[in-house]
Amino acid sequence: MVTNIVVMIIYFAITIGIGLYFGKKKTETSSDYTVGGRTFGPVLMFFTMMATIVGASSVMGATSYWAIRGMSQIWFFVGGVMANFIYLFYLGPKINKFGREQGGETIGDWFQFRYGKASKYIASVFIALAYIAILAFQYLAMGTILNMITGINFTACLIISAVIVVIYTSFGGFWSVASTDVLQGAMTWLGVVALGIIFLVRGGGAQNLFDSLTPAQTSPFGIVTPWNAFASMLTLGLGIVSWPDIWQRVYAAKSPKVFQKSFGAYIFANLFLTAAVMFLGFASIKLMAGYDGGANGLLPAMIMKYLPNVFGAILLAALMAVIMGSADSVLLISAVIVSKDLIEPLMKRDKDDAFLMKMRKIVTGIVGLATLIVLMFSTDMFALWVMSADITGATLAVPILIGFVWKKPSESATIASIVAGFAGWLLWTIVPNFLGLAISAILPGAVLSLVAYVVVAFVAPAKAKI
Repeated sequence: MVTNIVVMIIYFAITIGIGLYFGKKKTETSSDYTVGGRTFGPVLMFFTMMATIVGASSVMGATSYWAIRGMSQIWFFVGGVMANFIYLFYLGPKINKFGREQGGETIGDWFQFRYGKASKYIASVFIALAYIAILAFQYLAMGTILNMITGINFTACLIISAVIVVIYTSFGGFWSVASTDVLQGAMTWLGVVALGIIFLVRGGGAQNLFDSLTPAQTSPFGIVTPWNAFASMLTLGLGIVSWPDIWQRVYAAKSPKVFQKSFGAYIFANLFLTAAVMFLGFASIKLMAGYDGGANGLLPAMIMKYLPNVFGAILLAALMAVIMGSADSVLLISAVIVSKDLIEPLMKRDKDDAFLMKMRKIVTGIVGLATLIVLMFSTDMFALWVMSADITGATLAVPILIGFVWKKPSESATIASIVAGFAGWLLWTIVPNFLGLAISAILPGAVLSLVAYVVVAFVAPAKAKI
């Protein structure tokens, strides 16, 4: 335990030091704070994508779900791949071009440019709520590991986790986050892949692990219906489309080609991560039989049980890097949305650049600490993640995906789409068998969002040419 604590302290010290150093050195304007001055090259882009997209739910939460659902979990991965290719060939280049030509820094900026101010506010509220929930489960993951390693009170571990992330994120903004992402992204990929290989071997190889699955777990449709499999695809396929931390990184790339080059590399590298997490889940069935410590702590418990040495401590630090790489990104973009898209437009005073940067630092600190309140309502990382992706996918994906190419929809169409999508998601979330249809909430939400968008686009089309 002492080794684990020492290694973790060293890792925290290095991370905070890197974040504070580069945050101070590189951050001079509000644009630097928000999108890194749009100067990121392919290497920095690759690592910041890796650290940001692969987080607590993708590793700790997903390990438990692979163990429970078996091959049925594959549909979330398929949806993620679908969304990644949408970004690579369609959304990414368009977002980067919009940012350079119009100064866009958030999704809200695009909504205002494409549709109007009202849609910007509505979209920003939905994104902020969803992302505060995502930030909450990053804290939950960090707190879980600290609690298991140190034995300190779990609530205290949550507070420590929040304070660590808030310190370097609020200080230097995007440059603090991106500079630490180089370390965290490298540790994420190497650490998770190493864990996958180690426990694949300890479990007796791939064939032994697959043989340990139940008949239902060996089939992609063994635990889910085709409709629910499709809904799992939509959760990521549509949810990722409106994830603002990915938009932020697309804005930060030097050019569309730089984004495509780095994101293509990320997609390839993510194949190895997914395979590693799958084997971790299957290995846990065999190696952690009788474990009753809760889904969130399964992976760190497995590391501590089978790797009680310096190497195990380093891998626990790598697991912490997985989480922190997402936590700081989610905190920053949540705070930027709250400050830039929701608070600053309502302020009447003149807002010079120094004031804007100070404002965003303060809001980052407030959002980072206030997010702890969310954990009073849910402690399941994967459930929080799915809920967040469902909400943004059901409400914002349609106006984004179609709005870049179809000029007819007006702001009225967008607002109707968001409201209808949320109503559909909410109804089937509260009453899972609403109207006799036992389907995942994102399905009716996305369908109603699309129908409202198209119908209102023809009834009340945009008056001016976009």
